[in-house]
Amino acid sequence: PAFAQLKWDTMEQSLKSKPGDREVVATYRFTNTGTTPITIDNVHTSCGCTTAALAKNEYAPGESGQIVARMDIGSRTGHQEKSILVTTKQNPKTPTILRLIADIPEPLVMKPTFVMWGVGESPKSKTIDIKVTDGFPIKLLKVDSDNPDIKVDVSEVHPGVELEVHVTPKDTSRPEMATLLIRTDYPSDNPQTYYAYAKVK
Repeated sequence: PAFAQLKWDTMEQSLKSKPGDREVVATYRFTNTGTTPITIDNVHTSCGCTTAALAKNEYAPGESGQIVARMDIGSRTGHQEKSILVTTKQNPKTPTILRLIADIPEPLVMKPTFVMWGVGESPKSKTIDIKVTDGFPIKLLKVDSDNPDIKVDVSEVHPGVELEVHVTPKDTSRPEMATLLIRTDYPSDNPQTYYAYAKVK
């Protein structure tokens, strides 16, 4: 009997981005292994950050094609999983699900991201270490506290690349909280600000 069927080289791609990458690109190749033409009606992604492109919609028996999926990295970091749903005219109710798995390294490593004092504790300074991940073209510009009662003093271990931030509350007689703003020059078109936190509780 006449039938149309797509056979995929792989339905899952695992990729790791490099410092400076703006997107992750995965290619899913397929072949119509059936005896009749097949029409791909729709290619739909699970997230607005991911697009999927197809050169054409109809494939003759034995013909191959590919779907190219692109995930915009933006400010995303860590483990990301996206789906691409491929629907054919011949089988509209059961789409094929392709998976795009991306691991995006963190541009900055902060240890810790949160420091705390108990009410009445000695207001000794506590240190947050901030370091640019190897390979990222980032420069650390400055660190500010949004609360004048919790001040920051920055020591440059390696200028622009590694900092020690000494955080000191003015006093610990009452609860206080501050957000520390770590300003960078990366990416150049939309420089990111990272955050750490300090609290008297």
